[in-house]
Amino acid sequence: MRIAFLGNYPPKACGIGTFTNSLARAVLSNLKASAVEDYAEVIVMEDPNDAHAYPGEVTRRIRPQVPQDYRAAADYLNTGGFDLLLLQHEYGIFGGDSGTYIMHLLDKLRIPLIVTFHTVLKDPSFSQRDVLSRIAERAQAVVVMTQLASRLLVEVFSVGEEKIHIIEHGVPVIASAPRAELRERLGWSDRRVLFTFGLLGRGKGIETSIRALPAIVEKYPNTLYVVLGKTHPHVIRNNGEEYREYLQDLAAELGVGANLQMISKFASEQELFDCLRAADVYVVPYPNEAQITSGTLAYAVGAGAGIVSTPFWHAAELLQEGRGKLFPFHGSQALASTVIELFDNPAELSAIRERAAAYGENLLWPKIGKQYLKVFGEAKVAFKEYQQQATKGVELPPLQLDHLVRMTDDCGLLQHAKYAIPNRYEGYCLDDNGRALLVVGMLAETGLADYQLLSRLSDTYISYILHAQNLDGTFRNFMAYDRRFIERHGSEDSYGRAIWGVSYCLAHPVRADQRPLLHEVFTRAIGHLEGMRSPRTIAYGVLSLSYYLDYQPTDEQMLDLLDRMCNRLLDHYNDSRAEGWNWFENYLTYSNGILPFALFRALNHLNKETIRKVAVESTNFLAEQTIIDGVLSPIGCKQPFVFRNARARFDQQPVDVMCKVLLFSEACRHQDLQPHCANVPIAFAWFTGQNELKAPMYNPETGGCFDGLMETGANHNQGAESLIAYLVSRVEMEKFTQHQAAVSDLYPTDGDSEQVLKVMLNGFALSNTAEDVPTEKKATV
Repeated sequence: MRIAFLGNYPPKACGIGTFTNSLARAVLSNLKASAVEDYAEVIVMEDPNDAHAYPGEVTRRIRPQVPQDYRAAADYLNTGGFDLLLLQHEYGIFGGDSGTYIMHLLDKLRIPLIVTFHTVLKDPSFSQRDVLSRIAERAQAVVVMTQLASRLLVEVFSVGEEKIHIIEHGVPVIASAPRAELRERLGWSDRRVLFTFGLLGRGKGIETSIRALPAIVEKYPNTLYVVLGKTHPHVIRNNGEEYREYLQDLAAELGVGANLQMISKFASEQELFDCLRAADVYVVPYPNEAQITSGTLAYAVGAGAGIVSTPFWHAAELLQEGRGKLFPFHGSQALASTVIELFDNPAELSAIRERAAAYGENLLWPKIGKQYLKVFGEAKVAFKEYQQQATKGVELPPLQLDHLVRMTDDCGLLQHAKYAIPNRYEGYCLDDNGRALLVVGMLAETGLADYQLLSRLSDTYISYILHAQNLDGTFRNFMAYDRRFIERHGSEDSYGRAIWGVSYCLAHPVRADQRPLLHEVFTRAIGHLEGMRSPRTIAYGVLSLSYYLDYQPTDEQMLDLLDRMCNRLLDHYNDSRAEGWNWFENYLTYSNGILPFALFRALNHLNKETIRKVAVESTNFLAEQTIIDGVLSPIGCKQPFVFRNARARFDQQPVDVMCKVLLFSEACRHQDLQPHCANVPIAFAWFTGQNELKAPMYNPETGGCFDGLMETGANHNQGAESLIAYLVSRVEMEKFTQHQAAVSDLYPTDGDSEQVLKVMLNGFALSNTAEDVPTEKKATV
């Protein structure tokens, strides 16, 4: 067996590091090996500012904020002969929003995965829930240390019970000298000693213990409170020793400065156990309940200490059956009363120690290691089933229209949202209502939504478009919330997007009686197309004409206009094309895929090789520029990507992703372009977290889509354009999967091209390599 551990590791002063090291040696104790490196390697999370001297079993380091390091580690694990990866998960040790960068590694990992979750939250944020759920989905087994953590995984994170294993926090096998000898050695023979240890920070609640000291000292003047531990490195970095100094000042102010001893030291396990066994009472004063695991508490139980603790989650579970005493959070007076009671009743204190020590026998690391070994075997079996399930193809998120309904009032679709709440201050625009009509038409065509709802929504959007149209057929775009248009003429883009939606619903109306009005709007508007200059507006016009001709295929006048508009796009292409630059402009910016998409749609009515050639060349070029390492990386909108210049990585826009989903879906229906079928799920997966930052852009809680992928993560506003971009993409994915009846009909039958690209759309992808190509599965809606 060859396994890899991933987490923190000594000499880094960190609880996760200590745990990883102890677990590695616990597994070792159950194997015929003499050192950890004989059966395992350790990959550590290492900030560039740190320079730890690691032992020989540490073979790689990952910089938390560098995605390439995670991907490189995955490649190493996949090719290094490893049987499995054991990941120690804590949100704060990985880069990205809520540690999402770990998905760069897990998405490429092709060996079994076991995860130990050190934090499981009862009320996680959206990103915290998403990251943990995606990790658990990828894992073949997850380990938690308490019953409560197991319940939270099921109830809050929807993790399958069959994956969850409860293995408690281990404690070292350490012998100590007799208690009296330890107390004498430590200078505690004539003192009543309270003891707390661990890395210092304000979340430890030690001030509660200090505030309890005056009452305890009043009855037992020889009481000494020993606090052992260095200040947490992150606290030192940000605030220095402010907290330690505060505690010392507080003790002096309360008149118990001489009864407090603070030792700034990262003690060895032998030293900790000696102190735990020598102390009279071990105090855990954590200030809130939300700590699912405490290594210090497990050590105290294993050492047979007399424990007094606040009722945080782990303590409430571990100290049952008389293995310790509990007192309320921030309850200094209650703590004082409990300690005095135990000092008054040494027999009861001794009984608590005995019960803790007896239970601690179950927590010894060799026994914990044996339990992990059993999970290793089960995970390897589960991985085979996981591989079989993964090859079955794509699962789409359930389709929900809640946010579309939320953003639509009796006037139209509101433009913007503050988070998921409609922002009325920004009013309405033609762009969004035109594309909303497109969504409704696509839903009507595929039968994916309730007819009555679509009927009502389509009437609203058509009404807005009708009201926005001037008598000469042009359009106004922006309308204030008081329903006054604030311009006489809108942009070329708004014109193009409006006629796109109108023409699509002409071909696929929700109700047949809507067609006469849609025809009037389209006929008045289309005469202005030849006066437009923007290549994108021309592309919208080509799309609109292609859908109109689906409805009226014998209209020679519109067919002739379509031909002229395609020629204009070809002129743009020929004017801008250069060696290594097969595009319609000398830059890439927003909604890029709409240009070749329009040409592919035109081929349904114009059988011209020149159109097909440009559509193919520009699509291949766009795919090369924006699909990097198997992940869609749209052109950032901070600035255009000018030929031969550096490209902007962010702000990536959902509308640009939508255009690529439409483009690749349309392209792969044409002869010899089936390889672009692999790009359809890759493009859509951008919404579900397969992007540069591994940040989910679709929010299943609201049905909305975040407004852009920024350098710091998702812009959490969920406005109309991003929502429509997601819904169009989601419905197109439904159409795409329905049209792929069999993979063998879509791909050439030569070697690797028959294999399946295992792109999982529920938040992760198994593989981004060229060895794999997609299968499709009908979504459940």
